[in-house]
Amino acid sequence: MNNQTFEEFYLKYRKISRGYAYGVLHDWSTADDVSQDVLYKMYTIKDGLNIDNEKRASMNKALDYIKKSSSKHEFVCQEEVAAFLEEQNSVDAEEVFLRKEKKEFMYMVLRRFRKEPPINYEILIQVKYLEISVETVAEEYGLTKSGVNNRIYKAKRWLQEEFRKVYE
Repeated sequence: MNNQTFEEFYLKYRKISRGYAYGVLHDWSTADDVSQDVLYKMYTIKDGLNIDNEKRASMNKALDYIKKSSSKHEFVCQEEVAAFLEEQNSVDAEEVFLRKEKKEFMYMVLRRFRKEPPINYEILIQVKYLEISVETVAEEYGLTKSGVNNRIYKAKRWLQEEFRKVYE
C-alpha cells in the first residue's frame, strides 16, 4: 500500500466510499465529492490507516456536509419574507408566550431523550431523519435489522409518552 499512487488508491476504494456517502446524501454528485475528500485524507495518512474506518469516515463526512449545507438558507422572494415578518408582528403576546413555552418544553423532552439510551436516539435520527437505510444502521451498530426497528419503536413510544404527559 505504501507504493500506491493516489489514483490507484482512489480507484480501489472509490466505489465503497461513494456508496456509503450516497446512502446518507442520496445524491451521486455530492457523494462523489465527499468520497474524494475522504479518500484524499485517508491517502495522506495511509501509514497509520485502518481501511475499515473508511465506512465510518465516509458517513461522517457526508453527515458533516448535510449539517453545513442545511445551515445555509437563502430567501428568494421578498414578498414571502415581508408576509412572514408581518405575520410575526401581528401575533398577540399570549400566542407568543404559549409558542415559546411549547418550544422550551419540546427542547427539554429532546434533551432528556438524548440521555435515555443514546443509541436509540442516534438510530432514530439516522433512520427517520437522515433516511439512512435500516440495513446500513444495523451493520454500523452491529445489530440485526429487527433490533434496529425495535429500538426505533421504543424511541417513538418513549417520545409519545413524554408528549402525552403535557398534551392530555
